[in-house]
Amino acid sequence: NNRTKIAAARIHTMYKLLLVLASAAALKRPQPQRALAVRGGEIDPLQVGKGIVLASGIYGVFDPAGNLDKYGMKGNDKDNAMMRLTAWSQILYAAALNLDTDSVHGQMAYHCVAFILIAQPCFEKFQSPKTADAIWMAVMAAIGYKTLDGTLNKWVAAALWLGNGAQFWLAPKSGIDLYEMKGVSKLGESLMSLWGGQALCVGTYLAALILEKSQSEAFAYSMIMNGVAALKYALLEADDLKAPKTGPLAWAALSAGLAYKSLN
Repeated sequence: NNRTKIAAARIHTMYKLLLVLASAAALKRPQPQRALAVRGGEIDPLQVGKGIVLASGIYGVFDPAGNLDKYGMKGNDKDNAMMRLTAWSQILYAAALNLDTDSVHGQMAYHCVAFILIAQPCFEKFQSPKTADAIWMAVMAAIGYKTLDGTLNKWVAAALWLGNGAQFWLAPKSGIDLYEMKGVSKLGESLMSLWGGQALCVGTYLAALILEKSQSEAFAYSMIMNGVAALKYALLEADDLKAPKTGPLAWAALSAGLAYKSLN
């Protein structure tokens, strides 16, 4: 029927855009000095972490219901849409780690515009007005342009990721109310908090680079944030959702290990 054809067309378009984003990121990123995933006989934690986060995000976008099932949870259509949004936030985090550190602040603003466009089918599940999305796309496009041409301080881009991430992570209900998202369940609220945690990972990474930390150090601090977000979910939210803690605790342990390896 027509609704099935429209849904299929949206999914097809979404994955074409994902391919374009991934290809653009790969073309823009120069060969790093630390280059390979294996360095002097040791595993490069940045490459490993980036790959794991990207793989998790891709799977969550491709099969959000299946991803929830892997963590011992089942949701409705709106929960699956929120899971897909959270998975997209993981892909954005991986994209930040893959971009040239000199231009990542501006490029991530453009990536945010692409995310808002790609995620429209998910947002439509919650019958939220599109006005805010249109405003954010215009703002982020302007920030990306002005940051890349050097006329806007990079802290503006970093602050937006940190501010919005903190709101969604610490007070997801306020974000749900602000954007008038209807029918968000308790599971959906927790997923939005995890989405905010991923935005904080991006913001932490961007802020660390501005503070002249090395890419390895910036990655480590962002992974610490990733681990803290996983711990928050495991310790404060999993019981209410009657969900196992194994998955988020594994993420916390993995994040801690990669952060430690990057700093030592």
